Amino acid sequence: MRKKTLVIQIAVVALVATLVAVPLVSADNGTDSTALRDAVTFAGVRAHQQAFQGFADANGGTRVAGTAGYDASAAYVHDSLEQAGYNVSYQQFDFDFFQELTPAELEQTAPGAVTYT
Repeated sequence: MRKKTLVIQIAVVALVATLVAVPLVSADNGTDSTALRDAVTFAGVRAHQQAFQGFADANGGTRVAGTAGYDASAAYVHDSLEQAGYNVSYQQFDFDFFQELTPAELEQTAPGAVTYT
């Protein structure tokens, strides 16, 4: 019975905290984002998702940085933003990259030698 009471108390505290926090999160910050929110549609989001999936499909199933799929995705975003009137530029950066070129193997040496691929 005591455990049930504790669970109810926690639930009530969580509910009260949510009711107090919601007005703070949705407080007006002086920016009218109506036009932006109206411009984002489900169909538009799905069209962009399909474009990105197409870049992955055409490039070995990946859009990871350093691959042709990434380059195609970056060009798509660049061109889309430029068409929308933004001044767009690429920013170069270095990153460590590792790609497995052969199938991975695990070699067990004891108690008996076994290789797992």
